[in-house]
Amino acid sequence: MIIRDFFFHFLRQTSISRYPIILIALLMVFGSGCSKIIDIDIPPTSTLLVVEGSIRNGERPFVLLSESQGYFDPVGTPGEGFYLGGAEVTVSVNGTPYLLDEICTTDLSPEDLEQVATMLGMDAEILSMFPLCAYTSLNEPALIGVEGSKYDLHVLYDTLEVTSSSILHYVIPIDSAYFLVPSTSENDSLGFIWTTYTDPDTLGNSFRWSSRRVGQDPSFIYPLGSAWNDSFINGQTFTFSFFRYSADHNSEPEGEYGFWKTGDTVKVRLETIDESAYDAVMTFEAAASAQGNPFAPPTNVKSNIEGGLGWWIAYSASEYTVICN
Repeated sequence: MIIRDFFFHFLRQTSISRYPIILIALLMVFGSGCSKIIDIDIPPTSTLLVVEGSIRNGERPFVLLSESQGYFDPVGTPGEGFYLGGAEVTVSVNGTPYLLDEICTTDLSPEDLEQVATMLGMDAEILSMFPLCAYTSLNEPALIGVEGSKYDLHVLYDTLEVTSSSILHYVIPIDSAYFLVPSTSENDSLGFIWTTYTDPDTLGNSFRWSSRRVGQDPSFIYPLGSAWNDSFINGQTFTFSFFRYSADHNSEPEGEYGFWKTGDTVKVRLETIDESAYDAVMTFEAAASAQGNPFAPPTNVKSNIEGGLGWWIAYSASEYTVICN
């Protein structure tokens, strides 16, 4: 404060045109004093197991495992898998445990690898350079998702052990979904998809929404803000819309990103999830949407994994097909 006041007092009392050299010297002195190099030692952190797992009604469980890393640690090198194999993964259905099968891309034929890459929305060449292992069930009928069942996850990898639990709630169906071009639009072929459903008159329901363009998107895509609960809409009929998210933004024609287009066939999916899953997804999306913005409110990403990070979610899904015309 003293230096700043002296500087402005000097400017008021001095003609700038008479003392240009002194002014420049003062700016250099005071300007150079405004920066300082600070070395921060980031303490090492313990390694945690990261889980990305889900099960849906009518589908089998699917689990990916990885490990947390230090801030400056490399993500991976060619030939090194980011997702881990060699774990013991068990899913219990209403208390009865079943061991999941491990499937690694290194064990697949080129044709199967191409098919898996398409399902995951990845390039087969990249997938061959960075192989992954996943855990699922190949032939156990008890592990096909059923509404009303409780699914407990247990993972043991080396010395790391994590658990989680999720309930596959009953389906809350989509009442209708339709394509609509806004009346203010300057392009009569681009519009939004609106979805309507009726929330049960029991407070505490949580939801997640996704979409997939048939023949274009490799899988269902979740937009940011895809999760919400019924705090404000309990027992009401609710209609909403989302911007369209793309698997590859760079391939989008100019002016079409975020919109659906006449001629598209779109599957929309409304999924019911439990409260712990909603907390995990909502906080993750809030942190992702901040994009490092220093003015965004701080968000601690929650996890429903005991002893680790990530999430294990039982989805109860309702699907609806929309023809955009």
